[in-house]
Amino acid sequence: MENILECRGLIKFFPNCLALNNVDLTVPKGRIVGLLGPNGSGKSNISDAVRWVLGEQSTRNLRGEKMEDVIFLGTHHRKPTGFAGVSLTIDNSDRQLPVDSDEVTISRKLYRSGESEYRINKTAVRLKDITELLMDTGLGRDGYSMIGQGRIEEIVSVKSTQRREIFEEAAGISKYRYRKAEAEKKLENAYENLLRLKDIMGELESRVEPLKEQADKAKAFLELAKQKKNLEVSLWTYTMERSRGLLEEQEKEYLLAKNHCSDACAVLEEFQRRIEEGFSKVQEYVLEMEERRRMVAQMKTEQSVCDSDIAVAKNDFEHNERAIAETHEQILAYSEDKDETKGRFRENQKE
Repeated sequence: MENILECRGLIKFFPNCLALNNVDLTVPKGRIVGLLGPNGSGKSNISDAVRWVLGEQSTRNLRGEKMEDVIFLGTHHRKPTGFAGVSLTIDNSDRQLPVDSDEVTISRKLYRSGESEYRINKTAVRLKDITELLMDTGLGRDGYSMIGQGRIEEIVSVKSTQRREIFEEAAGISKYRYRKAEAEKKLENAYENLLRLKDIMGELESRVEPLKEQADKAKAFLELAKQKKNLEVSLWTYTMERSRGLLEEQEKEYLLAKNHCSDACAVLEEFQRRIEEGFSKVQEYVLEMEERRRMVAQMKTEQSVCDSDIAVAKNDFEHNERAIAETHEQILAYSEDKDETKGRFRENQKE
């Protein structure tokens, strides 16, 4: 038998209480299914899960304080999850829903970051798309097929306009009211845009003449700008031609200067060679001068020694001369004494 409703793996956690733990729910076509159980066993949580996947945005209707309360917080035995997700599969073999498929699966995920994700048959859609898809089917979040606790009392006590919305949903005309409201909203926006456009047109009409003058000035400016551009192009062309000629002349001068530079380099190298040769000769002269200075110094030293020897020899010579003179005087004296002695001896002999 075909199923018109399938829910798999429903989990609902309240503080210090795990209400639903991997609950599967299947509603076959043509069957009436009743959920029985004591208070707190999770009967309402299943209907809340169905309302939530169909787009419920009110946390009060889901009996929570904030939307993140639907995400499993974990227990002593199981880790918390990062998101809450519900998928609802609807039998569409009669094509009551405008989807070309025998089954329509509506999915919703809510992450702890607050980001929501809606899908129809695994295709990402908007919440508005789901609302329009289920409109007038009785399966919407505000449809008559989902009546929670206290809903009947609320229907009886609400205003007639709100009660009429429920009857319109049941009669299948709410989508026309929704489309009418959308059309009226668009018409109102269009009327406001029209008024704004009229105000803009009125303001622009008062500025037509100044704008016309500005347009004439702009045209004249564009004409002058065009002439300026042509002149700039001509000037640029002339400058390029002149620059090309100057460049060619500079290239010629560069080649000539390069040749002169080559000649000058050759001459400079010859001068450098001569300078190096002269420097070598100077070094040789310096070495020769040093050698001569050394020889002169040596000769001066030898001359000093010779002078000393000469002085000593001269002193000896003078001393010898004095000794010779004294000896000669002594010889003369001796000769005189000898002669005198001989004379005396002869005289003595004569006597």
